[in-house]
Amino acid sequence: MRSLTMFAIAGILVLAGGPAWAQKTKPSARRPTPVIQSASPDQAPVPMATTLSAMSATPSPIQFTANDPGSAVAGNSTATVAWTITGGASGNTWTLSVYANSTTFTGCTTVPASAVGVTCTSATHTGTRPTATCQSGGPYTLPTTAPGQQVASGNEGNATAHTFTVVLTYQFKDSWSYIANANCPLTITYTVNAP
Repeated sequence: MRSLTMFAIAGILVLAGGPAWAQKTKPSARRPTPVIQSASPDQAPVPMATTLSAMSATPSPIQFTANDPGSAVAGNSTATVAWTITGGASGNTWTLSVYANSTTFTGCTTVPASAVGVTCTSATHTGTRPTATCQSGGPYTLPTTAPGQQVASGNEGNATAHTFTVVLTYQFKDSWSYIANANCPLTITYTVNAP
């Protein structure tokens, strides 16, 4: 927004000078050259556009094995989601959300996606200006529509490149309540929102 304001002021200054030149009564052999003022040192530089690198999520897949009735089953490992933001601004907040792409596991229609819970266990970043924080609480029921459950957020940092890493733990709730086949996948989508 600062950059738009600075451009609007510079445009007004240039246009305000035009009518004054047109009102001269004596013709001049020399045409005036408009002066575009540069930003003063106390004005913020024009920010770069925020870019987000391709995300990575490992491992894939996370497997659940049913065990004692009534207990929650953690996946055989946690999921690590990482990405890099370049050209961010210290005042901008990023968010990471997650959701399932269907209401049931593929091939196991009796097993709902809502049986899966997700918890953010750590959120880290590179650099000194950005921040990364897990959403408190959890495990959250895995939603089946976008934008999904927010699991982490933070500050983008300054214009340089900053890498963010979020570790998530998945749980399969009351695994013996559902009859499943040997191999039933569920696709999960991670979304980073960085203005």
